[in-house]
Amino acid sequence: SSRVHSIQSERQNTMGNTTKNTDEKRKAYKKAKKQRRKLRKAEQLMKQGTGENNTRTEQPSTQNKAWRRVTAEDGAKKAVDRPLEAGYGVDAINELLQRRSAAKAEKNYGVSDEITKTLVRLQIVYDDDRREWHTRAWKYPTGM
Repeated sequence: SSRVHSIQSERQNTMGNTTKNTDEKRKAYKKAKKQRRKLRKAEQLMKQGTGENNTRTEQPSTQNKAWRRVTAEDGAKKAVDRPLEAGYGVDAINELLQRRSAAKAEKNYGVSDEITKTLVRLQIVYDDDRREWHTRAWKYPTGM
């Protein structure tokens, strides 16, 4: 009976050591992961400091770029070449988009949102990054 007791004690010790080893491995893994995260963050900060991968330097060039209408022939797959609603021509849409961009740049989001609602009503789809817009097929009557 004492021999059985000693074997059981040995097993418990072994199992306890396994748990300790697993805990130690888990802690070491978490520590290494934290160090890798710090290194990645430092690399990103270095890139931003040198101007690599910095989107802020690219923004002014898109702000000055004029808006233009694109068609399916230009690569806009869902574009439909349809007439615009009365009172809105290509120049008027370009002006709306220019005003919306300026409002966003000035952080005047109320004005920007109102212009966006108008564009949605007209079913104009736009891409701020490319400064391009196109029309889609009418999904509902224009009176809505």
